[in-house]
Amino acid sequence: MRRFFTICFMFIILFACTDDYNNPIPSRRVYLDLDLTFRDKILQGTASYKIYTTKNIIAGKEYTGYAGVLVTNSIFGGYKAFDIACPNETRTDAVVEIDEDNNAVCKVCGSKYEVILNYGSGVCIGGPSKHPLRQYMTSLKNKTLTVSN
Repeated sequence: MRRFFTICFMFIILFACTDDYNNPIPSRRVYLDLDLTFRDKILQGTASYKIYTTKNIIAGKEYTGYAGVLVTNSIFGGYKAFDIACPNETRTDAVVEIDEDNNAVCKVCGSKYEVILNYGSGVCIGGPSKHPLRQYMTSLKNKTLTVSN
């Protein structure tokens, strides 16, 4: 019986370490330290957002994923971060932009993603995409928001 539980435990460990979802956006390095008291204070407001690309970050240790990073302060979900590449197009030049309804919309295919309203999950709420936006981890400590993968 002990051997059975050991084998089951090994399978759980083996399969728990894999991605549970294969996002079509390739995985690229992401690391941003955002200062919510100065440079990135716009993110303190509820339903706020800011987009970071290689063009608008400070040179150094910061990495912006595949096409860039959209950081939001959603209404109920707190801080969230997503790659701005549309998962339906999978190109670095097909990116999402925030529309007047606070949704991320791909200008190429028209897919619409929920990123600010409700919990800001990044799921597709309209258009041809069958995938959510690639999401990154966020952690807040002492008014510094860290985005990473």
